[in-house]
Amino acid sequence: MQYFKSRNKMLNKIQTTVGKTFITVCSGLILNTASALEITSGQFIQTVYTEELEASSTFIVNDFFNEEAMVGRLRADIIEDIVLGPAPLSTNQFSYTVHGPDFVPGHPNRNPGINSFPSNFEFDTADVLQSATSGRIGLGGVMRFNLPSLTNGTPRYFMLGDWTLEYDASRKEDYNFADNVNKPIHPADFDVSGWFMRNHFDIPAIGFEVLKQTIFTNDDSFYFSGELAWAPEMVTAFFPETELYRTVSGFVMCAQDDNALANHSVQMIPCVFPNITLNGQATTVHLDVGEEIKLAADLGVATTENHLNADYFVAFEYEGTLYWLNKGFQWTTAMTSAHQGPLVDFRAISLPSPVAVTGAFPSGTTIPVYFGVDTTQNGVFDEPYRFSRVTLHIN
Repeated sequence: MQYFKSRNKMLNKIQTTVGKTFITVCSGLILNTASALEITSGQFIQTVYTEELEASSTFIVNDFFNEEAMVGRLRADIIEDIVLGPAPLSTNQFSYTVHGPDFVPGHPNRNPGINSFPSNFEFDTADVLQSATSGRIGLGGVMRFNLPSLTNGTPRYFMLGDWTLEYDASRKEDYNFADNVNKPIHPADFDVSGWFMRNHFDIPAIGFEVLKQTIFTNDDSFYFSGELAWAPEMVTAFFPETELYRTVSGFVMCAQDDNALANHSVQMIPCVFPNITLNGQATTVHLDVGEEIKLAADLGVATTENHLNADYFVAFEYEGTLYWLNKGFQWTTAMTSAHQGPLVDFRAISLPSPVAVTGAFPSGTTIPVYFGVDTTQNGVFDEPYRFSRVTLHIN
């Protein structure tokens, strides 16, 4: 593994490994708009808001059967078996497998036609929604809930799982709840995204609506997070109207094209998504001379693996000099990391403007600004890594 021996060598290294690689990545994005990527694997992690769930529905999570635990189990086993231990469970976080297109359902003795599904979903890294309406993402796993016992003491259970994650823009449109004109509903008031989760355990019914979505992409994967709230179909069947869009879980997902990931010329961290914006915009941003420059960094971490020893880097290039953000959040020409520690999921961390060290930029200036992370905590930007770039152009 090569280390930087001097500032000039460091600059050349960054320009070739970061700048050149990023150009390659951008080229990949352009190509992928014509040839969409395909979901072949991934992970969907649900975090149940235990108190909200019980207050809303009296549901208590009793057990969870992930993809591996589902293999070979009959329906009766899923009702009766114990996988995680007696309720109440010590965890409220559960991981579903994102199926690839070659997934073959293998759960026996289920209702005909109701089972886990393979993913049938292509995505354009520039616009995940471009083909979302014509595909679905299959998720493997089933959650079992306790319900209050019958008056004679007989226990009751409820199961949800074998999900498909789907998108329908019409779910964001206004409607009348239960077709009652006196109960108009405005989904925009709840930040409904159009994404929803359809249960396939026993009955193919929509269970959750996705609210407050966040999506990041790179040239092989996309990150998706949000909240899961009771969908209208679920409320109509089981709950009073007051529970409509009640948030009972959060989630984060990474879905990726393994072939695209393997085709990188350098080692990329899977399921980690650094993102940098300038005045709320990405890619190339045009500003007028003297206009305020506002940089912000996001990091989407969509994996249960713990990246405990990581470097965070922020840098920009101006007039042949590379400037780095140090741990004091000040710009310096000495290569340094802005932070070291675990990779964590965060949004909109404000970064200081480059003009703090360079002064105002003249008309015609073009400046690339990078935000990257690696998982070798040594103060050097090296593999495996991920990074993104935004380019400032002064009109």
